[in-house]
Amino acid sequence: MFINTSSLRCAVMALALAACAGLASAAGTLHVELDTSGFGSDGWIDLQLNGSPLSSVSAYADLSSIVGFGSAAGAQLSNVTGSAADGFHMENVAGGYNDLFHAVDYTGGKISFNISFSGDADPSGQYGSVFSVALYGADQFTLLGSSSNIDGSLLHLNWTPSATVGGQGSVGAETFASGVQVAAAVPEPSTWLLLGAGLGLIGLARRRKA
Repeated sequence: MFINTSSLRCAVMALALAACAGLASAAGTLHVELDTSGFGSDGWIDLQLNGSPLSSVSAYADLSSIVGFGSAAGAQLSNVTGSAADGFHMENVAGGYNDLFHAVDYTGGKISFNISFSGDADPSGQYGSVFSVALYGADQFTLLGSSSNIDGSLLHLNWTPSATVGGQGSVGAETFASGVQVAAAVPEPSTWLLLGAGLGLIGLARRRKA
């Protein structure tokens, strides 16, 4: 059977580049997991994205692969769009209160989500936004998790946008309680499949050449 090696090489390169692009974007996404065992059954999560009062740089946080969120009834969204099923998009509106307060289910033993940040370049290169996570009891008032932070939050993700337009910025994590984990998100299965297909075609091309 005749195979056009030039077309094959182009296809392999396209697949490899697409796979690498997927992995690169995943590298900028963090996976957050909170151990909720012992917290009872129902409660609430409070997610905020607020910036420095010295900066008006717009920032955005996108949440996906959400596990442990409960009913949307009674949820409070301020400068937030989306849902637990489809993901949330949060915006840091300068001078605003940017908050997602949502019911959660503690019986599964964990709450988790993936998060990625984006936004305008920061001319100063030093002012960013803080994404904070706090958990509450069913009364929406009692803080859970034995936080060592004065505001009761369990986690801060400090996002500073790059001073270069188009830059991805940097994220620093601060945890204030045990049972909080932050790590690079694992690429989606579709990304691994694409990468595997590209590698398979590379192997086929080499065998044909041999």
